[in-house]
Amino acid sequence: MYMSVSKVVNKLNAIISRYEDAITYLEKIRSKWPEYKSNFRCYACSSKVQWVDDFTYKCENGHEGVVLGLESYEFGVPPWFMRVLRDNGLVEVLYKSRSSTCYGVRDSVISAIESVLGVKREVIGEEIIEETLPSPPPEELFSDIVGLEDVKELILNVLRADKPVHLLIIGPPASAKTMILEILAKYYNVPIILAGTSTRAGLRDFIVENRPLLMIIDELDKIENSHDFSVLLTWMESQRIVVTMATKKAYVTCPSVCKVIAAANRVDRIPSELLSRFIVVKLKPYTEEEVREICLNILTRREGVERELAETIARAVIEKLKSRDPRDCVKIARLAKSKEEVEKVVEILVKRR
Repeated sequence: MYMSVSKVVNKLNAIISRYEDAITYLEKIRSKWPEYKSNFRCYACSSKVQWVDDFTYKCENGHEGVVLGLESYEFGVPPWFMRVLRDNGLVEVLYKSRSSTCYGVRDSVISAIESVLGVKREVIGEEIIEETLPSPPPEELFSDIVGLEDVKELILNVLRADKPVHLLIIGPPASAKTMILEILAKYYNVPIILAGTSTRAGLRDFIVENRPLLMIIDELDKIENSHDFSVLLTWMESQRIVVTMATKKAYVTCPSVCKVIAAANRVDRIPSELLSRFIVVKLKPYTEEEVREICLNILTRREGVERELAETIARAVIEKLKSRDPRDCVKIARLAKSKEEVEKVVEILVKRR
């Protein structure tokens, strides 16, 4: 069964965080399976073999076959742990009888185990890095945002950097910072973490389960739990966090480079040691005319609204609802398909505010 390398890595990290001796067992599997394949000889004639795929071989004399694999005791791990790996699709049953079950491990899983455990080898499965690294966004990604050309360029440079660079956008409401995060989250298909709602385990578990290469955090200044600050600081600084398991500690590391792009209203509530890890950019509120242009761009380009109707909606939101949030324009555009309907919806909203 095919499974992407990133999914394998996520499953391995989840198992490590759940089971106390998982790291020890995975290390034994990582060591034992390649040794087994290296020393394997043809069942028919005991000659050396070449591997056709992960479990199929062809020997020097032309015999072909499939290996039987190893039992759990031959790996040096308990049977229950092999069953956990099997249930997660990380090992495969190659032979089974009433008295024994033999398993095989695909090379891609061995590479993922090495990546998770931080084991170095001469060739380290470059597909792991290539598959998980996001591609740089196009220049026109922020076309809906009016102005801020220098900020847009800086964000693109951060995303293209080979090594970790973290960006914090500071600004009041209606300064486009949340819109920037939403555009990035949509492009990379990653969630926006709302800092003020993160639980103590939530931020740590999110990193353990996803090992994100891009973390997008809104309302960073609303983090109240010092543990969240500590987890984020450690991840940004060393690209790893500590997972405590009963009697010992294990490290979860990032397979490549993780970058954090965050937004906040205020800078004074963010600890200085965390703030120092960011490039900080401060935005000013948009003017009324800039808000109008942003709303028109979003309505006509994203929502497919005719320009005349889009202007009516933008004007109503800015002047009657006293809002500078483009999302209010989108909501009304989805409710009203004519000027008359726009007026009715806005009238209700003004009356019931």
